[in-house]
Amino acid sequence: MNAKGTLLRAGALALMLHPSLAAAGEIEYRLMPYLWTSGIHADIGPPARPTSADVSFGDYVGFIDAGAAFVFEAEGDRWSFSSDVLWVKLSQDVDLRAGTADFENEQLILELAVGYRPQGWKEARILGGVRYIDMDTTIRFRDPLEVGIGQDWADPFVGLEWRPRRDKWEYLLEGDIGGGVDADFTWSFIVGGAYHFSDRYAVTAAYRFVDSEFEDSEFVFDGRLEGLLIGLIIKF
Repeated sequence: MNAKGTLLRAGALALMLHPSLAAAGEIEYRLMPYLWTSGIHADIGPPARPTSADVSFGDYVGFIDAGAAFVFEAEGDRWSFSSDVLWVKLSQDVDLRAGTADFENEQLILELAVGYRPQGWKEARILGGVRYIDMDTTIRFRDPLEVGIGQDWADPFVGLEWRPRRDKWEYLLEGDIGGGVDADFTWSFIVGGAYHFSDRYAVTAAYRFVDSEFEDSEFVFDGRLEGLLIGLIIKF
């Protein structure tokens, strides 16, 4: 099964589960646009000659052309559904001996997850979902020669979420492991908190870490993305 096929099946399953979520009682919907100051620390590129990338968010923030990042959640008493989308496009002119080349890079991370709270669990849920990663790099020379490299992959994951609420403060600890379909192994965690300054709005800050080990005959990505996440929660 290819990466996009895995993603489509996960999305279809989430749509099938929504009626069960709605029938279970009142649902709280959340939309959270966010900024993730992620750096990349990975071996990336052709398997024969991967490049060791150690780039902080501050190193490439000036090369960001466009980007979007948000989380959408539907949470009931027992069941929950969440989708997390992060997309960023970077570009830079690179000086070479033969002239200048245009460097473009696009990154997409999409996570779909379903949560279930067993009987007696008050603040924790079991999670199951799929994480899709797409990385594409294009180098355009003045010839006009164009070189493209990249790949996309999707893998299931299982995890746990602990989200206690104490008055206006809400805390989050979430971790998961996966892989075995496209990537050899993946794991991630997020730890942080949110302050609810009204019934509808909250601000949140967290530390997010995503690690993936992927390799095929054309492309390898073995490393991590990590950094501080800052967002605004809108409830409706």
